[in-house]
Amino acid sequence: MIYKRIITFILVILFFACQFTQIFAMPSVSAHAYIVIDQDSGRVISSHNADRKLPIASTTKIMTSILAIETIRDLNTKIEVPPECTGIEGSSIYLKPKQKVSVIDLIYGTMLRSGNDAAATLAKFAGRNHPEGFIAMMNKKAKELGAFNTNFVNASGLHDENHYSTAYDLALISAYAMKNDLFREISSAVKYKAESMNNIFYNKNKVVHQYKYGTGIKIGYTKAAGRCLVASAEKDNMKIIAVLLNDNNWFNDSYKIFDWAFDNYISYSIVEKGQFVTYADDGVPVFIDESFRCILREEEKSQIKFEVLLEPEDETKNIYGVYNIYLGDEIIHTGKLISKNPQGRFN
Repeated sequence: MIYKRIITFILVILFFACQFTQIFAMPSVSAHAYIVIDQDSGRVISSHNADRKLPIASTTKIMTSILAIETIRDLNTKIEVPPECTGIEGSSIYLKPKQKVSVIDLIYGTMLRSGNDAAATLAKFAGRNHPEGFIAMMNKKAKELGAFNTNFVNASGLHDENHYSTAYDLALISAYAMKNDLFREISSAVKYKAESMNNIFYNKNKVVHQYKYGTGIKIGYTKAAGRCLVASAEKDNMKIIAVLLNDNNWFNDSYKIFDWAFDNYISYSIVEKGQFVTYADDGVPVFIDESFRCILREEEKSQIKFEVLLEPEDETKNIYGVYNIYLGDEIIHTGKLISKNPQGRFN
C-alpha cells in the first residue's frame, strides 16, 4: 500500500548561518553563458544561456582529472610519457618523450598549469585498458551525471567543432568532482611541488589566490571559446559553484557572484542522516538515508514542504519508500527512507 504524508518542514530546519543583508538582484556579468549553483543540493540560483552548447576550452580538464583520480589505482606510480603526448599546442608542462613522471604530478600539472601534454598523458594511461579508450569514458561519465548536452573528443579542451558542453553540464560535472577529497585538494592548491619533475606548479586560477573564500576549480581559454571559468567558494557552510563561459571579466565576475550569493542565501540542513521520520503501517520506524543541505533565501523557509511516500520493499534491501522535499511546488530533492537507522540503532 502506498500512502503520503505532507508536512511543513520549517520547524526541523536545523542550521542557519549568520544574519545577512538582502540585495536579491544578481549583479550583471559579461559572460555569454553562466550558471550559479549550490554545490551541496545542485539548486540553480541564477543562470543565462545555461543550456547553450559552447566550446569550453580547458575546463574540459575537470572531467579528465576526476576520471584519472577514480580509475588509476596508484597515483604515485611513475609512468613513461608517450612521444605523441609531447609538443602539443597550447598550455604545457613541457614533458619530454619517455620521461618518467608520477601520475599525481600529472594531475596537478593538468589542473594547476592546464598542461595539454599532461592531460594527454593521463588519458593515454587511464584509458589503456578500456576497449574504446579514455574519451569514451569521459562521455559515458558525462551521461551518468546527467550532462546530456556535452560531447568530448579530447582530454585537453583544444578546439574542435564536436567538442562542447554547456554551463549547466559543467556545473553538474564540477559539483561531482568537488565531492572527491583529493580533487578538491588539488583544485584549491595555490602551488605544488612536482617531485618527479623537480618543478613547482603555480595555480593559474586566480580564484584561489585573490578571493578570500575561493576553493577552486579550473580556468580555460581558446580563441573560439573565449575566457572560461569554473569557480567555487565556501563560506558559512555554503558552497557555491559559478560557471562563466566566454567572459572577458571572468575572475571579477565570479567574485561579484560569490558576494551576491553569500549576501542573499543561507545554508540550511534540511534533513540529517538517521533522522526519524514516521512509523510504517506495520509499526516499523522509518529513517532518512542520507543528509541533505540546501541554500535558501530568508523568505523561502516557509515554502519548504516534506512529502513521505511509504512503499515497503524487500526487507533485505532495508528500503521503505522515498521522500520528496519541495520548495513551493518544485521538488528540489528526493531521498530514500529506510527501516533501519543508518547510525546502527532504532529511535
